[in-house]
Amino acid sequence: MSLITRNKFLYWLLWFVAVSGTLYLAVRRYQLYMGVVPKGPNGVAGDFWTFLHAARLIAEGHSPYSFAKLVKGGGYVYSALIAVILLPFSHAGNGHVWQVWTACSIAAVILFGALVMAVEAPTLYSWRRPLLFGIMMLTAFQFMPTTSELTNGQSDTFVLVALAAAVFATEQGWTVAGGVLLGVGALIKTWPGSIALVMLRRDYPGRMRAFLGFLGALLVAPLMAVAIGGTSQLVDLLKVTVDARTQHLPNFSVWGAPKLLFSSSGIAKAVLVSTPLRAAVTALLAVWVLALLVMVLRWSDSTVLSFWNVAGCVVLLLPVSHFAYTMLLLPMLWIWVARWLRSPSMGGAVFVVTVLLSIWWLVTFNLTMEYASNTSSLHFAITFFANLVAVSTSIIGDHFFKMSNQVLSPRVAHAR
Repeated sequence: MSLITRNKFLYWLLWFVAVSGTLYLAVRRYQLYMGVVPKGPNGVAGDFWTFLHAARLIAEGHSPYSFAKLVKGGGYVYSALIAVILLPFSHAGNGHVWQVWTACSIAAVILFGALVMAVEAPTLYSWRRPLLFGIMMLTAFQFMPTTSELTNGQSDTFVLVALAAAVFATEQGWTVAGGVLLGVGALIKTWPGSIALVMLRRDYPGRMRAFLGFLGALLVAPLMAVAIGGTSQLVDLLKVTVDARTQHLPNFSVWGAPKLLFSSSGIAKAVLVSTPLRAAVTALLAVWVLALLVMVLRWSDSTVLSFWNVAGCVVLLLPVSHFAYTMLLLPMLWIWVARWLRSPSMGGAVFVVTVLLSIWWLVTFNLTMEYASNTSSLHFAITFFANLVAVSTSIIGDHFFKMSNQVLSPRVAHAR
């Protein structure tokens, strides 16, 4: 067997292992939820039940928004898009619709990884492509935030697909489509619209066209609201968007972590009850993340990594940042692994950042979230501070990576 034939055999063997492993993980995840029948907003499939219930309310001519449930941390708090999509299934049994929803959510995780892979693949050769895809699928499916997402039946997997598709479209030069897809992410859940801050990055490709596409997509939300229930529905949409920040839930952000640690939140047991300390830590963390955001927008040359770095900053700054939102940090790990695979070495900024982000995944991949008032707030803080370190590492590492390339490029040019 020639060397070329052996390399091709190894290449396709790795792809077979990566795809087979992905299908195994996907089927195993699906089997966990086969017997579930959503029965209410609490417990397994609680968020999915809320979506389907909202669809049934719309079908009956009612508003999907319940402000009484919102105070308790529940209720439908998004644009009508998901409820409208579920309208054709509003008369079907909960269990049957749940199975389809779960299958689509799992497929969305795979598609999310495939879209990120499609952006990174052109710079990878031979065995590196299937190896990267295998790493992506393993770290995505063997990840507690993903488990939380699928167990609750949330819609974040579809948001991830929209965001990854926006990055892919932008990289292909389809800037309007990139803006529209980012807007679609904001239609599924409101907060991803904040990632449009990435358009403020210097030299952002097709900034104005992308922004117009983004705004055009956002207009669908008020139009749907008016079509479903008139101006009163539009008022409810605006009100619930603002009031959603008051949800009484664990919050993995610069605002939520200090509240859990240093106040009697009723969600977890405080380390120390101190209003001044809570205010000081909150201010410090907010300034730190805002400084990271400025660093990305001012210095980053990577359209792809800067998008996911900004997404990481947004997750840390959200008024209500859920555990499952940690999934948005996965592309940072994948991109740095891809950078390392292009030129594997045991030193340099790329190696250090890749190792640190791998440690972040190891810290968070099996971390369970049990919500109880007697649970130590330190348990929740682990995820927040791990995410903070991961985002900081990616952004600061990217700056060093850029600087090292600027130093090396004249030498390369001289050698040529």
